[in-house]
Amino acid sequence: MARLFHYKIVNDAFGDPCVLIKLLRERRSLLLDVGDIRKIPFNEILKVSDIFVSHTHIDHFIGFDQVIRAVLRRPEPLRVYGPENIIECVQGKLKGYTWNLISDYPLTIEVFAIGEKEIKIAKFRANERFEIRLMPAVFIENNIILQEPLFRVKALVLSHGIPVIAYSIEEDFHINIDKVELEKSGLKIGPWLGELKKLIKLYYNYDPVKILKPRDPETTVEVNTPVGKVKIEELFHILKITKGEKISYVIDVAPIEENIQKVIDFVKGSDILFCEAYFLSKDKDRAIERNHLTAETTGKIAKDADVKEVVIIHISPKYIANPQEVYKEVELSRSGVLQQG
Repeated sequence: MARLFHYKIVNDAFGDPCVLIKLLRERRSLLLDVGDIRKIPFNEILKVSDIFVSHTHIDHFIGFDQVIRAVLRRPEPLRVYGPENIIECVQGKLKGYTWNLISDYPLTIEVFAIGEKEIKIAKFRANERFEIRLMPAVFIENNIILQEPLFRVKALVLSHGIPVIAYSIEEDFHINIDKVELEKSGLKIGPWLGELKKLIKLYYNYDPVKILKPRDPETTVEVNTPVGKVKIEELFHILKITKGEKISYVIDVAPIEENIQKVIDFVKGSDILFCEAYFLSKDKDRAIERNHLTAETTGKIAKDADVKEVVIIHISPKYIANPQEVYKEVELSRSGVLQQG
């Protein structure tokens, strides 16, 4: 199955947390946190449309300057999501530079500060020397902070001694193309298939029995194909519809019961969970003091949330000589061998 989300962990588990997610055939990428991004090629940074910041500690936010430098002349906006202080932090970054020669640059930076019930929004335009423009706030429904035809993004406010945001990126359903049926229909692979997928996700709901059902039964939609415009309903036979992917990202979370239960509910059923396992359980007191999860707790979350794969992306440097001890504890806890005490 050709997946929509293709991820790359930018640094190892002892480096700054950062996950690059490329969207299949979209020439577009997402960033989960923006720590040290020097390993990401310049042309890949250019494709970043959205940055999802967990919190603005330096190891999660220091790479923001490099992104700005790369996309400064780009006409497409850069969207930045983060905790309640993200607008002030972006503004502070931008104020650290002199912008007297960018009046003809097209870039707009849109910043979204996520609270418990609403999102505060600000815009910074290059042709206005990145002066702040505050926009009307919007309410959050069902944790959704971004809704697009291909996917949605949800956010959850947690605690790390400060507010920290967990994210999930989800497809309603996934569409693959049956190449045999495509050829039988006299059609060829091309960019039009990407448009077809977007239109289907925009106008239809997935139903496990009927496969697809229109949001509005009277709606008919056409797509431009190599042989002209065709109704989408006439192309269902070339499609393979499967359950959509869910990717979750949880990092730097205080190991308190309230946080843990919220995380389990939030990441439930994830195909991939990117998560910290910062301390071993033998250093639980240190984990509580520093507001980080232990490897044992991370394993419990993955087990209780029925996560298919857990990817550890943040481990304390104190274990750099023997990181396998951390991975082992995660797996033992996930398998139920370890029981939290």
